[in-house]
Amino acid sequence: MATIKTRKKPMPKPLDGNMTQEQQAFLRKRAQLLQRFEGKYVALYRGRVAGHGTDDEELALRTFNKLGDAPFYIAKIEKEPTVYEL
Repeated sequence: MATIKTRKKPMPKPLDGNMTQEQQAFLRKRAQLLQRFEGKYVALYRGRVAGHGTDDEELALRTFNKLGDAPFYIAKIEKEPTVYEL
């Protein structure tokens, strides 16, 4: 059985532990994101796209593996946001 070696990246410093900054970055970049990623999920970290994909759970796992326990924001890029009533 082959052994896979992985390198651990240093833990990035969190953005004040506050998701509000990431959400604000998403809202500012929404028009640009719509042009490139419509219908996909996008992960933002420090106001930049850290990853994208069609499955939000897979994207979250990939982003967590990449960034560690740093705050990042994932949203689906849609013209009209989906609203769920509970």
